[in-house]
Amino acid sequence: MPDIEKGKPVHCIEDVTGKQLAGSLLLSDDVIRTDLYSYHELVHVDAEAPIYLIAETGHVVSLHSSVDRGSGTRHSHDRAIYHQSLIANIAVIGYDRWTLSDKVKKVCFTVKHSMELLHNRDKVETLGSTRYPKVEDLRLFEDAADDMRLRASYGARYGMDFDAPKELWPSFEIEFDEPQNIHDYIRHVSNYVHFLSFCLGAKLKPGNIRIDRISRAETMAAIEADSYRGDYEVHYVWPEEEIASGELWVGGSPVRAWNDEELAALRACLVIWMVRADEWKKSYAMMMMSLSLRNVISAERLINACRWFEEIPIAQAQSVLPTHHVDAIAVTAAQKAQELGHSPKIQDRIAGAIRRLKAESSEEQFKRLVAMVEQKLGIGIMPENTVAHLKRAIQFRGKAAHGHFDPESDEEFRAFSKSTQAMEALCYLLTALNLPMSAEGTKRVRNHPLVQNYHLAYE
Repeated sequence: MPDIEKGKPVHCIEDVTGKQLAGSLLLSDDVIRTDLYSYHELVHVDAEAPIYLIAETGHVVSLHSSVDRGSGTRHSHDRAIYHQSLIANIAVIGYDRWTLSDKVKKVCFTVKHSMELLHNRDKVETLGSTRYPKVEDLRLFEDAADDMRLRASYGARYGMDFDAPKELWPSFEIEFDEPQNIHDYIRHVSNYVHFLSFCLGAKLKPGNIRIDRISRAETMAAIEADSYRGDYEVHYVWPEEEIASGELWVGGSPVRAWNDEELAALRACLVIWMVRADEWKKSYAMMMMSLSLRNVISAERLINACRWFEEIPIAQAQSVLPTHHVDAIAVTAAQKAQELGHSPKIQDRIAGAIRRLKAESSEEQFKRLVAMVEQKLGIGIMPENTVAHLKRAIQFRGKAAHGHFDPESDEEFRAFSKSTQAMEALCYLLTALNLPMSAEGTKRVRNHPLVQNYHLAYE
């Protein structure tokens, strides 16, 4: 069947009401829209339930998470034309319906700009010397992470004239031990893509997403039996940020697939990244926001960097006083307040203020975390005055959070920029800290864009 082209409306009929109402479907990165028409009666398709369409290409399109944009009637002389417009967030395209009860066993996807990161010298040389590669030649790795199988392989396109591939690209795959519904599986895809974004320092997104109800082994058996009917293509309203290839440099990535040692470290780091995703999900989300704001200096970027810091599990403030000491001091202070004739409300506030002294100050917290980073990743990975920049970031965050922040001078703007990038650099290094990087990866991480940008920022 011919593909449904992005950005080009295709004719369709709905397959929900039994009336086969005709209309058009538009798929793009910005919208998934269906317009249905009737020349005989009012149009109404329930947007809260999945909507099924049959497109002119022969595909069945299953729309999920839809919103009814409203109905209308157009009158022309003695005719009435009825119309309903629907917007969906997910479109699943295949040979039959994808219902709410269907489960995703396997998902495959690609990620632009990831080839240099996944370039393995031996694999690429092998693929460059044979016109008919074996499955094992294309496979890069497969690892277990909790209840998932994580895979990466190469896709290749060959021409008529040469044995070497005309084009080579990485393809990624997740297979679930417990199949996921259409709304839940995508968070695991996002976590995988977050890892690649973390490596390259840019906000990436998955593309060419294809899902299936059956495993890879079941797929291969069905192909052998000539009974496999194909997988399903999935579209989202997910605009892609333009990234010039010159903006990305694998020389700052903590991991890469260049040789066996580096590939082993990449695999180990990916597994840890996916296993800890539930605990780190808010931190990952803040990281992706920072990467999307990498080309602007704004209050939003600083506030997001501070929120990223607050969400990192290993960055939380520690206690500097034993709880029983703090409680004893609070009781004594409350008693003294009572002796001086203050109301019980004041006594409670005094006790609460004293209990807050249990946690380390911002300066103590930053000093401890910077020392922790330097112990693992090397002295000098952060400038000597990093703690001062981080403390200043908290001060700027207070100003920005209470209204519009407008630097009063170029000097203050440079200080604001330096502090913002100091916070992002610390967050990045804390995110990398407990990943099992190779010795070379540990050296490279100081060249990561978020770290280098901080070092190079004017003050």
